[in-house]
Amino acid sequence: MITFNVVKEKHGWAVRLGEGMTTPFWSKDLAVREAKCLADAIGGHGEHTEVVVECIDPDEPRRWGAGLS
Repeated sequence: MITFNVVKEKHGWAVRLGEGMTTPFWSKDLAVREAKCLADAIGGHGEHTEVVVECIDPDEPRRWGAGLS
């Protein structure tokens, strides 16, 4: 499974795949949108993917993809 992690960084939010990082984002919403787009694109080729978001608010959903909401 390929996991995209949306994490809070010193200067905003980032999407991480292992140690690699995409361009930093000003908001968590933008980073989540990008992570979902990447997961959908790769998932369209038959790979299992998920997006995991660093939780700051415990009421927010944390995971998307592979049978997750």
